[in-house]
Amino acid sequence: MERFLQLFGGFVDFTYGVWDRIVLRGYYERLQRPANIVYFFRNVCGIYPITPEVLASRTKHYRKWVDGYAAQRGISIFSAPKGARKEEVVSPFYRRFRGDEGVVVILKSMEKSRTFVSYQPRYPAPSGEDYRQIRNAQGKHFLHYYFYILDPVMGPMCVRVASYLPFSVNCFFNGHSFLAQQLRRRSIRFRKDDNAIIGCDEPAVLSELAKSLDAKTLHDRADHWTFRLAPSFSKSQRQACQLRYQWSVAPIEFSENILFKRRAPLRALFQRATEIGVAIGGASQVRHIFGRQVNRRYNGKLETVLERRDEGFPVLRAYYKTSFVKQYEKGDRLLRTEVCLNDPKHLNVGRRLQNLPALEDKLQTTTDRYLEQQAELLDSTIDTGALAKLAKPVQRARRRVPGIKLNDDRVLRLLDTLLYSGSLLGDWTTRDLLKHVCQRHRISEDDYRLGQLRYDLSKLRAHRLVTRVKKRNRYRLTPLGVRLSAVLVKTRTRLLGPIVAISVSKRSERSNNPSMVETALRGVDKALDGLCLSLGLRATA
Repeated sequence: MERFLQLFGGFVDFTYGVWDRIVLRGYYERLQRPANIVYFFRNVCGIYPITPEVLASRTKHYRKWVDGYAAQRGISIFSAPKGARKEEVVSPFYRRFRGDEGVVVILKSMEKSRTFVSYQPRYPAPSGEDYRQIRNAQGKHFLHYYFYILDPVMGPMCVRVASYLPFSVNCFFNGHSFLAQQLRRRSIRFRKDDNAIIGCDEPAVLSELAKSLDAKTLHDRADHWTFRLAPSFSKSQRQACQLRYQWSVAPIEFSENILFKRRAPLRALFQRATEIGVAIGGASQVRHIFGRQVNRRYNGKLETVLERRDEGFPVLRAYYKTSFVKQYEKGDRLLRTEVCLNDPKHLNVGRRLQNLPALEDKLQTTTDRYLEQQAELLDSTIDTGALAKLAKPVQRARRRVPGIKLNDDRVLRLLDTLLYSGSLLGDWTTRDLLKHVCQRHRISEDDYRLGQLRYDLSKLRAHRLVTRVKKRNRYRLTPLGVRLSAVLVKTRTRLLGPIVAISVSKRSERSNNPSMVETALRGVDKALDGLCLSLGLRATA
């Protein structure tokens, strides 16, 4: 991150890193196995045998409670429309909600999940006792409730409750909603666009608040709402089986957000970043970004892809197994680098919520590595605009002066002569300069006249590459002219020309006794082939 800001900090308004989307899975540790279910009903509740009706009785009681809870408080409850995003369905209810805290709306959805089934064994017991077998059932379709909530600490959040044993729950949080809620409580002005903070009067406070979202806060809010909304157990049942939700981290996202002052630098930077994105995402680079070793037992993705390139809003993704780092523009001025971790074990971290600090360190390091590696590539490949600006015409007083391009042989010959060591020791008159240009490039004064030279000098002066010595008809290169002239001349005459000649010629046309220069140029040609292969240019050509 520091390297990135060293290069582009002048264009940046502020930055902040925060948890984005967080999913916590809640489960009763003592209700996860068939033996636990048998013990609960037979030893705690005194119910035996455990028939399907016994298992369903808890579900019927909970569904009746949810209907009464919604009717008593005037909460809408309905099935989620097929194909529609739940966030879009519930957003009007949030706008109409007038309280500071509470359930806004409840959606019902038939989804697959894990539960238990009871069935008679194939062979009855020798004693003739009526008993049932309890087994895990994976992927069963049954009813789930989505409680959409306005929380005083986390802002908008959601709790999904399974209506069948073992009554697993999922809590969906959003770090940006938490930030917005905390900024409002402190009366700090800010602007939020969708899922991003795009303006804040106190960026330092914003960054500190982003760091304050910790495991304790998430645990407290998850416990608070599941105690009120999940299926209930009596006090004796809770004590006998220690029925308290344990929390583990499911898919979780950490984002590093960089807000630019203007849109243009961001667009230019990200466009170049997507062009070299495949180079960032090679196997070795992805291993470095995630800080993981890959051996022959590795199973999963290890690649970089550019998605939505035809939609105008491309997304750059670097995959490690099923987790990935993605980078994209959000809005007009925000660059977001986001790590989406589908399983904490991908980074060798446990799933329990207590491991959140270690997980945060890992994800922060991952985003920092990504931005650092990107900065190194951008530092060596990005064009700051100086050469592109030279190619454009400029207006000097009432005169429009054409730009300087790599195919302008006259101007490049003049720049090459000005770069000759004599120009660094003294100034040139136009006639002396004409003489040296003709001698250096072996042309006659009929091919390059004095009037043409003066016109070319005026063009270089208009672009501030050459300056005229006061009260003297002599010229010299400016400091900017020295730097850009070296780039232009070497690129055009010493590198671009020979490399292009090699590229368009047949590979078989080689000298029997190649010179050192030709050998070096062919080495550059081979290196360019490797660069094109790394960038994926051959694959896409």
